[in-house]
Amino acid sequence: MHAVTSCPDLLPQARNLQATLAGEDTGQVPRQEFFLSNPTIAAHVLGRTQSSAVTDEIEFVQRIGWGMARGTSWGVRVGARNEVASDGTSHYAGGSELGWDDLDAMTGPDLDALAATHAERASAIRASGLLVHIFMLHCFHSAATGVGMERLCMMVYDQPDLLQEYMRRVEAFNRKALQAILSTGIVPDIAIFDADCAFKTSTMVSPEHYRDLIFEPTNATAQVLHDAGITMLMHTDGRISDVYPIWLEMGVAGAHGVEAQANDLADVKQRFGDRMTLFGNFDPVILATGEPRQIRTLAREMVEIGRPGGRYVAAVNTIVGDHVPLANYLAFIEGVEEAASWHGG
Repeated sequence: MHAVTSCPDLLPQARNLQATLAGEDTGQVPRQEFFLSNPTIAAHVLGRTQSSAVTDEIEFVQRIGWGMARGTSWGVRVGARNEVASDGTSHYAGGSELGWDDLDAMTGPDLDALAATHAERASAIRASGLLVHIFMLHCFHSAATGVGMERLCMMVYDQPDLLQEYMRRVEAFNRKALQAILSTGIVPDIAIFDADCAFKTSTMVSPEHYRDLIFEPTNATAQVLHDAGITMLMHTDGRISDVYPIWLEMGVAGAHGVEAQANDLADVKQRFGDRMTLFGNFDPVILATGEPRQIRTLAREMVEIGRPGGRYVAAVNTIVGDHVPLANYLAFIEGVEEAASWHGG
């Protein structure tokens, strides 16, 4: 194993995010998006068009005030179908029937390439004073999109062994990827699971079936993270009432994004905010269609609800896509900063 890359002092926003994830009340609410794909925002922040180089990504994260940047990402999935829309773009179009032969043919990421990408990017990120995160597809999200939701729900009753084995194999691949990353000697600070598992009113399957399907394989992956000292975060849209207790059993330190249309942030904060750092919960529809003054006010009110006691990070529920006007996202930042500055005096 190579020596761990030396890390300079963390930037203030990285220290703040790290302390917030550890359960400290720093008096300052961090900002951190998990998903942003908006060239206009990037160009505004950088003063130029953003390239694909990691140096541009690092500079963007530094300038916008976030605390972490991505070392690498991967996802293992079989059966998902894409179709080309009238505008020429490709979009997810559902899952496919799954058989045992499909599981046997499932392949994971190129581990050598994954490790090399992480080593290059993580070295640069860490040298810049930011935290390093990695991003992986969770077994439930992989299955739900690989076979499709209707088929998955039927498999819970008709083919539970096949569905459970799918989950096990995905997480086994995730653990192999983690070991490849750890072999570089550059241990990431944070691991994020893309783990969508809920609708706006409930989990996609019953909480009991959800736990039966995901707990054993995910907990095995969580143990690798815990042993390496890596902070574990999870993302899901939808209603989280029955999800967070299961995640807490596995030692999850933080959860994104407390979807505004499905949850009351004050209620979620009261029930889970002393055990888990919450990310969110600004509505992306309002962000895309609202007026800047309205967005600024709502962002300020969101932070005022989330910040008491710490363990809160201001963010949008899901992706900040290219349909979000620059003025609206700048208003969101202004509202967050207003609330944070009032809190800090």
